Amino acid sequence: MLFARHGVEGVTMRQIAAELAWSPTTAYRYFKNKEEILAAVRAAAFNRFCEVIEEATRSSPDPRKSARNVGQAYLGFALENPDAYRMMFDVSQAAVTGNAELTEALARARRSMVAYVAPLIDKGILRGETQALGQMLWASAHGLVMLRLSGIVADDTELRQLHERTMSALVRGALQQGMAGSRGTSALERISPAPARKAARKIP
Repeated sequence: MLFARHGVEGVTMRQIAAELAWSPTTAYRYFKNKEEILAAVRAAAFNRFCEVIEEATRSSPDPRKSARNVGQAYLGFALENPDAYRMMFDVSQAAVTGNAELTEALARARRSMVAYVAPLIDKGILRGETQALGQMLWASAHGLVMLRLSGIVADDTELRQLHERTMSALVRGALQQGMAGSRGTSALERISPAPARKAARKIP
């Protein structure tokens, strides 16, 4: 893909037009500049991503199964569309706020990555604040995907195994800490590993 070869900022309007089999004048007929084209491409990628996640969210009345399907759908999208995935997140806040289509697509992604968490909380499978837990799980999945796309995680099988273990640990931690009834702490603070805190107190 063009953006993978040259980097998002290194692409020119002429290169984009050539990639789309357009003449440079055709590109300028629909878009004012390169930034508008990049925003449109990113918005389209986010919307495709959301369709995959939303379908997985609706895939089962069982919230546990639905959540697992969301996780697999997330990994599947990233692995099948690595260039689009990188480009989606290689974006500045200025680029987002300056384009209504991209702003809405990103807002949709945020909603999609939280929607499947609410039934887990309703059923008592998770305890915590929906938005915070959704963002935390998303951040974890994204970090694992980027490790795979950069080659630090060796293969797709290792990625899926890491993802399963990471998500299971986060869910167990959120549930156990929620049941402990920690007061005045955020969802992120409640899943901080207790062993690490105990070890820190033993250091002279």
